[in-house]
Amino acid sequence: MTSPDLLREVWNWLPAFLEVAERGSVAVASRHLHLTPAAVSRTVRLLEDAIGAPLFDRIGRGLVLNDAGRTLREVVRDAKGRLDRGLHDALFAAEADPFAGRLRVGSLGVLSSHFVVPGLLELKREHPALIPEHQNLRTAEALVALERGELDVVLHYEAMDAETRRVERLGETGASVYCGRGHPLFGKKRVRRDDVLAHPFGVPQVGDTGRVQDGWPSEVPRAIGMRITLLASNVDVCRSGLLLTVLPDVAAEPFVASGELRRLPFEALPPIEVFASWKATEPDRAAPRALVEWVRARIER
Repeated sequence: MTSPDLLREVWNWLPAFLEVAERGSVAVASRHLHLTPAAVSRTVRLLEDAIGAPLFDRIGRGLVLNDAGRTLREVVRDAKGRLDRGLHDALFAAEADPFAGRLRVGSLGVLSSHFVVPGLLELKREHPALIPEHQNLRTAEALVALERGELDVVLHYEAMDAETRRVERLGETGASVYCGRGHPLFGKKRVRRDDVLAHPFGVPQVGDTGRVQDGWPSEVPRAIGMRITLLASNVDVCRSGLLLTVLPDVAAEPFVASGELRRLPFEALPPIEVFASWKATEPDRAAPRALVEWVRARIER
């Protein structure tokens, strides 16, 4: 059988294969495809029979891609992304604005609130035909969505390189220790390092590289008073005056100006690095590039 003949035979089975390959479960894939598990399992078997080789290792009830399966998954992922982009471009072919259509972005925390969403709004003002789609995702989740072709660009803190992605460092933003009104250190005239370490902190979640996302140095012990997932919640914890928090300076600045927060001297905190990631196979499109450059310029300011 020639390659064109094989492609014609397996074409209708590839979406089900890709869904199972991405989810690692026939049951989960069947729910996303709105098919029965039996139908999805039969489709995968037909594809394997046509290719003449297994694509998964069966481990209990789970399916794990083997080498042939991983190779086919990358090819189908790439083809799906190119097809999606081609359909998108055809849909907006009549638009003179190269920014017309979707811009799918993933980011987290202060990046979303103070950089990405403001950047998307600015681009939307300049290009009304742009349709921003933003998801607030942990870095690992966002990068998986990028690999699947579900996002166009990811903005993140932690440098997580891979051969399948292009990664750019956009700069760095500062972070400091803050306290709110009512905290014992808020009105203290002279605050030393030992004073800061004598009080408990509200801390964010651990990042995907194993580091706490506020950048606290692992060699410096501190007391934990509360664990928080969202940056906005950690700002509220700090404003309560009950706990110290490490906040990005850009997030704390309005509350310092209003007299609700005080920045405390503590020099051990490293700056927060910011990165952007694209799929390596994706062309450098106008809208994602404009957003990234807007964020880069805002960080520099």
